[in-house]
Order: sequence, then structure tokens, then C-alpha cells
Amino acid sequence: MVPAYVREKLSLYSYMIKRGKPAASMALQSRYVEDVRELLAQLGVSYKLQPLTDGWDTLWMYKHPHILDIIEQLPQAPKSSFDHWVLGKLYGYDEASISEFLLKLDRTP
Repeated sequence: MVPAYVREKLSLYSYMIKRGKPAASMALQSRYVEDVRELLAQLGVSYKLQPLTDGWDTLWMYKHPHILDIIEQLPQAPKSSFDHWVLGKLYGYDEASISEFLLKLDRTP
């Protein structure tokens, strides 16, 4: 059975995606995958599961089919400004916030 905090997080992400957020992601213990699939079907949100590590998956939630194409082309770990920009857009951040993050990233040794 999926813990309550995971159900709440999925419900919140579903709400935000239905109202315009392009995508959301979270790490999910593999033992909860089947229960989460049922919950997401009830919530009416599209999703993709990607293996993360032993016993864990990354769950991506999205609304529009073209977002899945973008998710599938993302690098495992963002390295370039472009990678970070795309992730920022997927998570619904505005251009000023992404720019601020990239400027801080450039100053980090």
C-alpha cells in the first residue's frame, strides 16, 4: 500500500499538471509501482516510469503527449545550460527564475 504522503504528493502533482504545469517527477520505490499506476489512472494523468536504481524508479507525470518526447530525450544528469533550461521549463519555472538559477550555477566552483 502506498504511504499517505506519496498519495498526497501524487494528488498535488496531478492538480498542478491539470492546471498548466508541464510535468512533475519524483523518485518512487518500485514496490509501490502497481498501486501508483492504479492511483494515477483514477487521477487521469499520463505518466512514465524510468528505472533509477535498485528498488527505485523515477515517476514522470505530464498532460500533453509532446512532453513525453521531451522527457525521453533528457540526459540522466543535466550538465549544460540547455539541459537545465529544459528541466526548468518542464517543471513550470519562469524565465527569470531559470536565469537566476543558471547565474548561481555559473558562480559555483
